[in-house]
This record gives sequence, C-alpha cells and structure tokens, in this order.
Amino acid sequence: MNLHISGLPALIVEVGFIVAFSAPVWIGARIVRAAHPTLMRSILSLVAGTIGAVLSIATAGVYAVLLAPLSFLLAFKFILGTSILGAIGLAVVALAGSAVMAHFIGAGFQITGAGNGTAV
Repeated sequence: MNLHISGLPALIVEVGFIVAFSAPVWIGARIVRAAHPTLMRSILSLVAGTIGAVLSIATAGVYAVLLAPLSFLLAFKFILGTSILGAIGLAVVALAGSAVMAHFIGAGFQITGAGNGTAV
C-alpha cells in the first residue's frame, strides 16, 4: 500500500492530526482546572514535551525512561499552568482519552497484505 499526498491537502491532514492528538490534553487541562487550558497551549505543551523527550533519549540513554515522562509533566506544568499533581492527573486523563480515541478511530481502518502487491 502506497499513499502519496502533498500540498494543501497534506497540510490539512497534518493540522487535523495535531488537533486530534492534542484534544485529550486540552480536555484534561480543563478537567484539572489548569490556568491556561487552551488548544494552542495544549499543542505547544505536546511539542515541548516531545522535544524534551527526544533530547533526554539522545543524552541520557537508559535514564530516558524516567526523563521522557518528566519532560511532558514539566511541559504541562509550565505551559498549561498546573501543579505537579495536576500535571500527573492531566497526563492520566490525556492517556485515557487517547486510548479511547485510538480504539474508536482505529476500528475504522484495516490494513491487509504486504503493501508491495504480493499476497501474504
């Protein structure tokens, strides 16, 4: 299976994925009563957490297992304006929301075959 998309449709799809994946964080921020529960700050906190996780993986090696989640918690705390306990609660709510979203969205997609035209 090959899929090629470019230009404006690719940008629209990319923005859709960004909003879809940041929506559980935004909802979680509203549930834990963060100081700044906006969708743009939720997107920014995910970007900052991802950058922190990548840097921790690149520099800390095996300790990145501890540092990568901490980077997301700190991003939630400072960008969305929560306490550490609020950031932990937000992470739990966002993880549960993402799992539910993946369950319902993932049920609509089916991939079969090897993708190169040969039968498996």
